[in-house]
Amino acid sequence: RYLLSKKNQKLLSLITWISIAGVTVGVMALCVVISGFSGFQTSFREKILGNNAPLILFHFSEDIENYAKLIEDIESVEGVKGASPFVYSEVLAQSETGQSAGIIVYGIDPDKIGQVTDLAADMVDGKIADLQPKDASSMPTMILGKDLAERELVAFRGMKVDLVSPKGDVTPFGLGPKVKRFEVSGIFHSGMYEYDSKSAYIHLHEAQKVFGTLGKVRGIQINVFDIEQAEKIAAKIQSKIGSDFYIRHWMELNQDLFSAFQTEKKLSFIVLAMIILVASFNIIGTLTLLVMTKGKEIAILKAMGATKWTVQKIFMISGTLIGVIGTLSGLLIGYIACYLLENHFQFKLNAGVYQMDHLPIDTDPFEFALIGVCALAICFMATIYPSYRAASTEPSEGLRYE
Repeated sequence: RYLLSKKNQKLLSLITWISIAGVTVGVMALCVVISGFSGFQTSFREKILGNNAPLILFHFSEDIENYAKLIEDIESVEGVKGASPFVYSEVLAQSETGQSAGIIVYGIDPDKIGQVTDLAADMVDGKIADLQPKDASSMPTMILGKDLAERELVAFRGMKVDLVSPKGDVTPFGLGPKVKRFEVSGIFHSGMYEYDSKSAYIHLHEAQKVFGTLGKVRGIQINVFDIEQAEKIAAKIQSKIGSDFYIRHWMELNQDLFSAFQTEKKLSFIVLAMIILVASFNIIGTLTLLVMTKGKEIAILKAMGATKWTVQKIFMISGTLIGVIGTLSGLLIGYIACYLLENHFQFKLNAGVYQMDHLPIDTDPFEFALIGVCALAICFMATIYPSYRAASTEPSEGLRYE
């Protein structure tokens, strides 16, 4: 009643609404920005795990031989979903249109790659099975990233692409580059520009020929049923296969990236929480003005026997009410804004810089609750001084001129 009183207190009502608006804007901004960071991090995680297995096994000093037996041992470990061998190398690719680009070519097993990555789901033209040779005389095939095919090589399904490997053949004139022609059999789109613009896949056996690693692979990708148990499963695999190999965890491979995400998220939370802090000063001003204008009523209450705590509680409740209204409004508007940004008004991004074409939004109920609790805590602390000042009012001072 006091906060929104219209009787000779228009200024008080205005300051009250400004205080509520300040808290609302601060909470809303926090919800949207934190949800944006969470969405960015979640999307990166999904895309990284979609293109790479959570665990990758390497030999300490050389390529891996007898990898079929090693894969059997790995897949026998509890919790392992699948394992797939691979080789890779940087090569020069030139299409029949005359366009060329430096790319990374991965040699994969078409029968096993689906157990460790989402490549099959990322295919927008053709399928992984097309990498299998039709017969001994048929031209080997390859799968290109969407951006690589459309922008760099201008090569589409059915067109020819030459791969020039630095590991060449010995000729009478010295060491020459090895050139192998492939037919484009499919296009994939992972949503990450780094992969879509630089990556290509060919059959493992063809890659071993081109890269000069017959009978060997560079590593083995390992997928697990529970991503949260990946490190424990890696330890089990390590104990089974011996000390000649080491296993890299997906978080280990991307540690710097995700650490940067977390740091930026925390800094953004602190900076945007300052908006709520500034709004809390308005609450202090509102309650202080209320104490000044209600001095007579406070004095009467104390003269009638009201304790200091009773008076203090009245003003603490009044100030907290501002925080509750502002916080709930901010959470609601923030959720609506997140929903609209995710489903109707997507914020476009430069895929070449951010690895995705729009800002993903991930609304986490826990983070919303944390924002709400922090906002209410700041607003509550803002009520302490004005309520203490009100409780300290002496009845004789308040009624002196009455």
